[in-house]
Amino acid sequence: MRIQALLLSATLGLGGCFGAPESAPEGAIDLQQTMKAMGREWKAINGSEDPLVVANHLATLHQLASDASRAMVRKGAQPEYEAAMNEFLEAVTQVQAAMASGEVEDLTSQLEALDALRKQHHRSFKP
Repeated sequence: MRIQALLLSATLGLGGCFGAPESAPEGAIDLQQTMKAMGREWKAINGSEDPLVVANHLATLHQLASDASRAMVRKGAQPEYEAAMNEFLEAVTQVQAAMASGEVEDLTSQLEALDALRKQHHRSFKP
């Protein structure tokens, strides 16, 4: 009986040491997951020719980019990261505004410019 109690105590003690990882603070952004979701939206945008579908994915991309802009990155890089995300958000907003006003004939070049901006900033702040 004493051995069982000792084993139980040891198991519970070790369980406390190796328990579940601490959860992220409430409201914290998981940048890696958010960026993966942004990548899926970008692929959906590039895979569609329908302006309505593109507009829906752009709206989701805008929301995800807004979430990602509040994420914390490596020490010392936060101001540059926030500026890059704000620049990307502004570019997405401009494409959305152009689409809302019916300017879809230039959509391909606008998306190419947005993609170039996305790639430029992604190299700098890869999660």
